[in-house]
Amino acid sequence: AGKVQQDLRDGVEKLVADGIADPKRICIVGASWGAYLALGGVTFQPDVYACAISYAGPSDIAHDLYTGTAFQSEVDSLWQRRMGADKDSGKMNEQSPARFADRVNAPVLLIHSDKDTTVRIDQSEIEERALRHAGKQVEFVTLEGDDHYLEFADTRIKLLKEVERFLNAH
Repeated sequence: AGKVQQDLRDGVEKLVADGIADPKRICIVGASWGAYLALGGVTFQPDVYACAISYAGPSDIAHDLYTGTAFQSEVDSLWQRRMGADKDSGKMNEQSPARFADRVNAPVLLIHSDKDTTVRIDQSEIEERALRHAGKQVEFVTLEGDDHYLEFADTRIKLLKEVERFLNAH
């Protein structure tokens, strides 16, 4: 979360410096790992982004690791190593956007497919609850009957329409 977030910030600052981007109209958008980065960006660097859109983003990494399974998957192990949590278990909490929802200053759109088994929908539900509890502006759209990879055209179209609507509003 730390170094990648700084890379994203550096990119935004370069686009602004070059006159390509309006610093008051930057929205960070991502899917899956990119959605985690979007949530992290609007949470850990709230002065950079005017809004955030997360499709199927992890929001509470420790919750995802230890809920509903008796063993640690290879993906979970990868997350721990990449975040340094294999050496410092507190890093999982420190890098979980849902645990710092009070820092968010911009509107957030969460979109998640209800049949997603790669990143379970409860990750977006956790983020929504955290943002609402912190009094933040959040919307949550469920894409019904599809998975993480948006297999069906109807759900891809719905996602794109929701993104367009949100961007037009924010």
